[in-house]
Amino acid sequence: MNPYREQICAYIDAHRNEMIEKWRDFVNVEGRFTEKEDVEKAQDWFQAELEANGFRTWTVPAANDRCGMLLGVLGEERGTAPILFAGHLDTVFSKGAFGCENPFRIEGNKAYGPGVIDMKGGLIMALYIVKALESIGYQDHPFKFAVCGDEEGDHIGNDIDKVFLDESKGALCAFNMETGNPENNLTVGRKGIYTLHATIHGLGGHAGSFFTQGHNALNEAAMKIVELIKVTDLEKGTTVTPSVLHCGKNTSSIPDTVEMAVDTRVLNDEEGARVLREFDAIMKKSYVAGTTADYHVDIAKLYAFAPNEGIMKLLEHVNKVAAENGFKTFGQQIAGGASDTGAIVKAGVPALCSCGVAGTGAHTLGETADVESLFERAKIFSLAITEVDKLF
Repeated sequence: MNPYREQICAYIDAHRNEMIEKWRDFVNVEGRFTEKEDVEKAQDWFQAELEANGFRTWTVPAANDRCGMLLGVLGEERGTAPILFAGHLDTVFSKGAFGCENPFRIEGNKAYGPGVIDMKGGLIMALYIVKALESIGYQDHPFKFAVCGDEEGDHIGNDIDKVFLDESKGALCAFNMETGNPENNLTVGRKGIYTLHATIHGLGGHAGSFFTQGHNALNEAAMKIVELIKVTDLEKGTTVTPSVLHCGKNTSSIPDTVEMAVDTRVLNDEEGARVLREFDAIMKKSYVAGTTADYHVDIAKLYAFAPNEGIMKLLEHVNKVAAENGFKTFGQQIAGGASDTGAIVKAGVPALCSCGVAGTGAHTLGETADVESLFERAKIFSLAITEVDKLF
């Protein structure tokens, strides 16, 4: 059993109400990634919390319409590689989406609100992991936070992905405090996201009298969708999902324009290159005479990553510590959703993702957190960090 188990658990238990209060206040600072000023208010809130606990903090701008990166370091004088905590301050929900002010609430052992698991709860957990470790006089490694404001926007149009990569270099290991899995799995691999946006052009007219002269853009889109779906390769982990289709003005007209979007997930760059080649061939081919297509593919700056030796050793270490100290061990998963963990792994740092508060319903108004997971996971990761040098 870890010699600090009693002290760490006592600290977390003594601060349960305080942790919930901070969680509540943080969630109630609402802000979708497109709402720069609101997300910056959340950034200011968390920056103040870091500084109140002795962190040196600074920010890096992203773009005119996006909140940038918050960085913080505590214990630089220790002169060793830092333990990195990563995350994001933004949500997918516009301010007011939950229909009330201060939407955070707890009912029983469940907490609700925008970003309650995705992922403000995880950042509160990371803050209290540091506080618990500082309370026992931990001095082995500095702590570093890297927290962005537009993860839900995939960093399209800015270079925050590069900031993540650069600021991760040299870390001993990392914990991305993203949404915790309800099955108690930690994420050891994630897919990258390629989003196809296309506009199909045809020739509209009356659906009856102009049938033979018209060039139906919806027919063309439907045929392209059939071919795009075939790019899916489940054995390679590649999924292609048509997700948005806008067309038509009334039921008696031939659609002259269709706008469509297709979500694609891949496990590596090689598979991504194949997808792009096949997409290009499909979009350039006209299945309905007289139609054309314009398209582009947004590649999310949330890199795919696969399990590697360092990641698996870190998972094994966390589970060993959990088991030895009477906690439930974690499973593992490769997730279809992307995160900034890919940039951390690309920097050569062993990292685990989905370390935050466990729950369900991320990206929905039913987002729900398991309150007890906030405290239990804080204890496990705190104990694991006290013994992390056994890995290296």
